[in-house]
Amino acid sequence: MINQKKHIFFLILIALLVQSCAMFSKKRFGKDSEYLTENNIKKLSGNYTFHPVKRISNSGSKKPNDEIPDSLVYNNAYDFMLNMDYKSSKKFDSIRNSKNDYTLNLELENSNRLRIKILENTNVIKDTFLSGKYRKGMFYLDNKYLKCHGVPYLFGGCSNNKRRIGITKNGNLLINEAVSNDGAFLIIFAAGYSYNSTYEYKRK
Repeated sequence: MINQKKHIFFLILIALLVQSCAMFSKKRFGKDSEYLTENNIKKLSGNYTFHPVKRISNSGSKKPNDEIPDSLVYNNAYDFMLNMDYKSSKKFDSIRNSKNDYTLNLELENSNRLRIKILENTNVIKDTFLSGKYRKGMFYLDNKYLKCHGVPYLFGGCSNNKRRIGITKNGNLLINEAVSNDGAFLIIFAAGYSYNSTYEYKRK
């Protein structure tokens, strides 16, 4: 009987963890995005601005580049896709904070491999590969983040986020991030937040 109760408890716990996972949504940008297929997913390849020209939040607000605050300019496409800690690489800070005209270059080499470069004029200063897969009209990056503390939904919780990329109908890059941070005390006093953020980068 005790083992059966433990089994039921862990099933409930797993269900809560699954339910709390960050969920993607196209609600705020779906009308502006192009639904890619496995045959034309390579449309993602191309050159884009390093910093976003629009931000689309949960509220659906869109801000042109000249209205984006400095704190948003600090968020660039390279870091955003790689899910990097902005303070983890001092060597890269000069690029993040620079007003120089860097270019983000994407090349989808195959259905599961994305090459990401940062160009300064014609010079490659960063060259990275990310794995991923095609799903539902976009390319889902395989760099999800999940970290739990304590005993989730008893005396703790979990933080997780993930990203996917697509393009607008006029060819600009879209990076969509889903974030969830949930916790509870004995599954009673739940607390946390979840949101989707989408940034648009102009095709050059």
